[in-house]
Order: sequence, then structure tokens, then C-alpha cells
Amino acid sequence: MLRGHAVFTVMAVLLCTWSGQGQEMDTMSVREILKTFTQSYVEKTHGLKETSFGFLIDEDEWWTVSIHSDRSFQIYPEKPTVPTFYFTTNSAILKDIADGTMRAPTAMAKARASDRAPMDVALMEGYELSETFDILEFIFRYFSVGRIEKIMLGAEFARIVHGGYAIPLVYAKGLRSAWYHIEKGMIINEDPQDQTNPFPTLVVAIKGTGYAKIGGQDFLFSEGEAYYIPENVTHVFWTENDEGLEFIIIMYGEGA
Repeated sequence: MLRGHAVFTVMAVLLCTWSGQGQEMDTMSVREILKTFTQSYVEKTHGLKETSFGFLIDEDEWWTVSIHSDRSFQIYPEKPTVPTFYFTTNSAILKDIADGTMRAPTAMAKARASDRAPMDVALMEGYELSETFDILEFIFRYFSVGRIEKIMLGAEFARIVHGGYAIPLVYAKGLRSAWYHIEKGMIINEDPQDQTNPFPTLVVAIKGTGYAKIGGQDFLFSEGEAYYIPENVTHVFWTENDEGLEFIIIMYGEGA
């Protein structure tokens, strides 16, 4: 139902850690990457609050990032000493995010909380997310260098989530959006568990031709067309066109 594709399902439980192996990076390279993200975040964020969090890279390399309200920050090659949230990934994925080959929200995209992803977020024992801290907004801002972010669209920049190539675009309170590309033979939301959202959904075709089954009824879905799907109405997408189908999905309203 596309509702989990980039929510990253941050809950008061620890989520799984991806165990893929990446190319090793030296300590200075990791430090410089984290410094780039952190410097950009503090420069563009108004009303900075004291924030400390961690990174676990290649399953055994810990880093701590501490951000202060006066825009100063520290980066330490050690595990956080106070319970907090932390990101898990490998050095190759961290490098891909740093050089723009893959965005962090794409690396973290999931259909379900139990799915494995190249990058994840977890909570240390004893830590609970504050209701005033929007971790989704933090993820989108922290890993985006500069005030304006250019988002590359294409299968080479995406991961397969919900049965199609997906790139999260913008996530905020009451809003989720993503780019999708499906090729002949792919089916988005093939699993009945994924076919409804508890909030309205808008899909806008931007390239190619395919089909949408909405509320049990089949529709042609082509470039220049859009469908509004009310909450709790089933929806499935596929194509029989060799060119494939690309569309933007926008989910909004309470709970999105």
C-alpha cells in the first residue's frame, strides 16, 4: 500500500541492520563525509536543538555526531555514550550517498518494518523518540547537502520497493511522495497487504503506459493522466509496455 516505502518505520523498537559488505573506507574519509553532512545541516537549519546520534558502519565501526544550538558540532569515532538513535549502513552505501549516487531516503526505503534496507535507523536501548522530534524531517535535511537538492530520477538511482523502482521525494507531516518506475512484468502492490492506504493517494503518470486496478476496477494509466484514490481503496499498478511506466505518487492527510 505504498505507505511504508520511505517511512523507514521508526518505532520504539530496534529495526533490522543490513549485513551487506561494502568497500572499506579509511577513518578520515568517514569523518569527512559526516562532517560534510553535519556542516550543511547546521548552516541551513533554524532553531537548532541539542542533538546527538550515532552511526554504525560495516557492523563494527561506531561514530557519534553531537550538534549544539550554537551551530557547533563534534564528530567522534566511538559509540554514543548516552542512549540515542543511530544509522546502520556500510561504507560503500555511505560513499554512494555522499557522492549523490543514491539518496539516504532511497537507501532506507521499505515496504514493511521487517524488510532489510542498505541503510536503516535504530534506537539504542533506553532511548525513545521525543514527540517534538520529527526524525523523518531530520533524515531528509541531514543527508541533503545545501538548501536546494537536485533529485535524480531513474532506475539507476532507485531501489525496488513494493515491486517497482522507487525514489522517495519529500516526506513531511501529512505528506509523502515518491517517484516510481515499473517495467514489463513488474507489479506494484501485488501483495494484498500492500494495496490500501489509510489516507488519500494521488498518482500522476509522467511517462509510458500501464494499468491501474483501483477498487477492483481496471483503468488504463498513461502519461498525462492522474487518479485520485480515496483512503482504504485498493490499488495495484503494472504495465505490459516495453517502455515501462513512470508515475509520481502523493499521499497526504492525517496519518500520512
